[in-house]
Amino acid sequence: MQRYFLSKKVTKKINSMFPSADISKSTKVEYVKDEDLEVIFMDNTLSFFYIDKKLFPALKFIHGKENDFKKITVDMGAVKFVCSGADIMRPGITSIGENILKDDTVIIIDEKNKKALAVGTALDTSENMASTKQGKTVKNIHWVGDKIWNYSID
Repeated sequence: MQRYFLSKKVTKKINSMFPSADISKSTKVEYVKDEDLEVIFMDNTLSFFYIDKKLFPALKFIHGKENDFKKITVDMGAVKFVCSGADIMRPGITSIGENILKDDTVIIIDEKNKKALAVGTALDTSENMASTKQGKTVKNIHWVGDKIWNYSID
């Protein structure tokens, strides 16, 4: 396992990509690479992860900051599928955020509680998603209960 604190240069880059990170000088920012996972902890909370060298926010970081992200809202019938790792299909979507571009990072929230269930990559623009009635719209890459959600460095 590799484990080290990140430089100020890297933390500034994270702050520019994700302003809600609000990394200050006193924030302990640690990179951990363990087998097939690359993650970043902020003050001992798993906050970001890498997939194919692209940085994504972790659900534990997103909770309480849902309004800081581009989002897709799903109906309650889709929740169990999303939380099992299924990609997000157009029929289960009740609301699509504005200005979503293809390959943007989006969060998936449920319509009742408005809490983040998953992080994914948009497969199309918000305009195209709104004009279609079927098919995959978001590739699910991290969801409640997956290996990233359950990862710890105890």
